[in-house]
Amino acid sequence: MLTRRFLIQSARIVCIGAASTLTPIALAPLASAATLPVACSETALRDAINTANSTPNSSDTLNLAGGCTYRLTAELPAITSPIVINGNGDTITRVAGTFRILTVDGGALTVRAATLSNGDATGSAVANGAGGAIVVTNNGSLNLNATVIQNNHANFGGGISVFSGSRAQINASTFTGNSATQNGGGIVSDGTVAVNASQISGNTAGGAGGGIASIGTLTINASRIQNNTAQTGGGLANGVPAVAGGTSTVTASNISNNSANVGNPGGVYNNGGTVTLRASRVAANTPSNCLNSPSPVPGCAG
Repeated sequence: MLTRRFLIQSARIVCIGAASTLTPIALAPLASAATLPVACSETALRDAINTANSTPNSSDTLNLAGGCTYRLTAELPAITSPIVINGNGDTITRVAGTFRILTVDGGALTVRAATLSNGDATGSAVANGAGGAIVVTNNGSLNLNATVIQNNHANFGGGISVFSGSRAQINASTFTGNSATQNGGGIVSDGTVAVNASQISGNTAGGAGGGIASIGTLTINASRIQNNTAQTGGGLANGVPAVAGGTSTVTASNISNNSANVGNPGGVYNNGGTVTLRASRVAANTPSNCLNSPSPVPGCAG
C-alpha cells in the first residue's frame, strides 16, 4: 500500500491598500480505497482492474464472484497500482490465445484464495516469456495467500517470475504442474522471494530448478519442494549454469523426491552462491541430493 499524501491548501493574497486577505482554494480529496464486486465474466474482471488502476494512491479490493471460473481470451490489464484480489475459491484460466494471466508492472498485487491456471507467457508483450501465471517487474510486489498456481508455462518461471528490484511473498500456497522451457519450473527469480508454509511439487524445467531457480535472495520456511524435475537442481537451483550467485536460506523444510539428469544433483544445485540449510531435510532425490553441485551445499549429504 502506498503512503497517502496530504493535500496542502493554497492561499491567494489579495492586497487592498495596506491590508491583505487570505482566501483558501479548496482542492478535491484523494480517492479513498474502494471494494469492488466483480461479476462472473472476463469483461467484469478486466473493467475492475482498470478501475482500480485509475486510483494509484489507494489500495482497492476486488471481490470475485463465488463459485466462478473466469475464462480469459486475452491477457488481463497490467497491475500498476495497489490491488487486492479476493478469489473466494475461484479459478482464473486462459481458454484461448497465448498469454500469461497477470502482469504486475510496478504495482502491488495481493491474491487470496484463487487458482491461476493455463497461462502461457510466451505470447505476452511485457517481459515476454517470463512468468506463465504472473510476472513481477518494474519494482513491483506480489503477495500470494492460499492460492494455487497450476499448469502454467513460460520460458523462464513456469508459475511466476520475479525480476530484479521486485519481490514476492508466497504464503500457504501451491505450485503444481507448471513448466519452463529453461529455468524455474515453478518459480524463477533474480529479485527477492519468500516462500512460507507452501508446496512446490510436480513442476518441470528444461534447464535448472524444477521447483525454484533463483539468482536473487530466497527464503524458504516450513515448505515442501517435492517431485519436481529439471536438467539440474530438480528441487532448487541457487544460481544457474549461465549465471552464478544467489543467496538461499531453507528453514524447517523438505526437499525430496526431485530428479535431474544423470550426473547432476536432483535435490539442490548451487553455482557460486550461498545455500544455508536450517533444520531441513534434503533426501531421496535422484540421481543425488547435492553431489556434483559446482559449489558446496553445507549440510547436504549424498
